[in-house]
Amino acid sequence: MGLAGSPEESQERRTKRSHLSARSPNTFRALLTVPGGQRGSNGGSPDMVIKSGGTVVNQRPHSVVQGGIFWSSALEDASPEGFSDAQVGSWVERARTSRIISLEKGCGRTSNRLARFADGSKACVRYGINPEQIQGETFSFYLARLLGIKNVPPLALSRVSANSAQWGQVRKDLLGSQWPDGSIVSLTPWIDNLTDVVAPKALRSEDGRLRPLRADLENRTQAELLELMQWTDLIVFDYLTANFDRLVSNLFSLQWDPRVMQRATSNLHKTPNGGLVFIDNEAGLVHGYRVRAMWDKYNEPLLRSVCLFRRGTAGKILELHKLRNTAYELQRLYQEQEPLGVDLGPLSEDHAQLLQDRLDLVYKHITLCQAAYS
Repeated sequence: MGLAGSPEESQERRTKRSHLSARSPNTFRALLTVPGGQRGSNGGSPDMVIKSGGTVVNQRPHSVVQGGIFWSSALEDASPEGFSDAQVGSWVERARTSRIISLEKGCGRTSNRLARFADGSKACVRYGINPEQIQGETFSFYLARLLGIKNVPPLALSRVSANSAQWGQVRKDLLGSQWPDGSIVSLTPWIDNLTDVVAPKALRSEDGRLRPLRADLENRTQAELLELMQWTDLIVFDYLTANFDRLVSNLFSLQWDPRVMQRATSNLHKTPNGGLVFIDNEAGLVHGYRVRAMWDKYNEPLLRSVCLFRRGTAGKILELHKLRNTAYELQRLYQEQEPLGVDLGPLSEDHAQLLQDRLDLVYKHITLCQAAYS
């Protein structure tokens, strides 16, 4: 799979990168900390502005890009909130303490179930065919929180027991689920009114060649730009977790289905307010790392298609690259907030190192984008 128009292509940009080691870390930090009103607006493209309805707004505060590689503060301020800390805390409390009064088939694989709580709310209950799937989904959720990416639904773990207060009322349903007593399952909220999401135009070419997402900014409405901004977080997130069960699976299918990129993206949905929801992250981190050799030939070009970043995401990447403690911070967050984390187990040493290596590669990619566009 090729990549058209990547920052690696032009000789001028390669010349810029020859000075990278001397200036990029400090410049990167400086770009992250300059107040919004003082940043360069568009990295040399002053016509990149937000369309409001059908009208192009030509005022500098409404610029799409700041500092050459960051989405503007105006766009970030308008972005859907995602799952706030308060929402996560409320859901986790409910998922751990509420009685389940019914279980029915649903939520993807035949081994999963749709549960209803006594208060009428619903949850997707996922049972992993093997423990690494529940580990992967759990670690993916906490990595998203660590990075400040709020598109992954809240998650709590529960131990299935027909004799417990939480599960006792659905004892007969548990027999039909074929979940062994004592299994650890994940619970995430059932979210109503979700719609499918098609990949951005820049990623839809039938020949499998990816164009940089920044080539898709012209003549976009604010809603379209806000969705693109969330896509840039998604691609960084899926690279870090080596998740192959979303956009990467669509890219893989291009070999026999040239129109697959024009259809819904796997495990990605949108709320009525425009927020993207990254669901079913079981392939991330653990299983994804184990089979990464097969899928990185798709994940890496996707990462290179992104040279625009949310300032908060880039700042966290910089921090974790500098401290070189990504796995430690992830596992600290996971163990502090998930009581069953001890039973589910930590990331292996090999996978902890792979996570740091992948984060370091994302950091390097951001500095290459900085050299090309700032």
